[in-house]
Amino acid sequence: MRAKIFLSLFFVLTSVGFLALPGCNHDKEVAKLINDLKDDDAEEREDAAKALENMGKRAEPAVDALAKCLSDEEEKVRYRAAKTLAKLGLSARGASEKLGEVLSSDSGEKVKYYAAKALDEIADHEPEQIKCTLPHLVIALDEEEAKTRYYVLKSLAKIGADAHHVIDEIEQLTNDSDQKVRKAAESAVRRIKKKYSDLHG
Repeated sequence: MRAKIFLSLFFVLTSVGFLALPGCNHDKEVAKLINDLKDDDAEEREDAAKALENMGKRAEPAVDALAKCLSDEEEKVRYRAAKTLAKLGLSARGASEKLGEVLSSDSGEKVKYYAAKALDEIADHEPEQIKCTLPHLVIALDEEEAKTRYYVLKSLAKIGADAHHVIDEIEQLTNDSDQKVRKAAESAVRRIKKKYSDLHG
């Protein structure tokens, strides 16, 4: 009898908001920020993306909304969205295709850098998730920023044998002016050739 009374009281308190279940407030906060990403004010959209970035893995439900922000007319919003997706790692895999498009076409260097970093973070766990971005990664080998080229090479290395047909483009970066890029290119060439050899003999 006491158990029934306790359960009845629990559900009443929960329904009127006196007793919050763990995570409920967090869910509401994320939902509000997702909605703010669609605000007419660019400052609001940027602030929402930044707040989601600070939430870490709690921001996972916002991946689709953040992917849409990669097409925002304001570079600062695209930058924040790309940075947040990079911090989400594998959880951002649903945005892989859009990240690839941004990497090869965006005008913002920081946007492209974080897009490259996000793809590399995804590839750390599930390389197959970024195979669809291979054409974009190849284009991005010519990026002006060395740190962007570096992450592109790391991603190509993780794709492995499927990147063998672009090995010549990758090998060109073994003569890059940046030492980290040269080493990443050398490592990518070795890894891709080995994976290809393992598959095809």
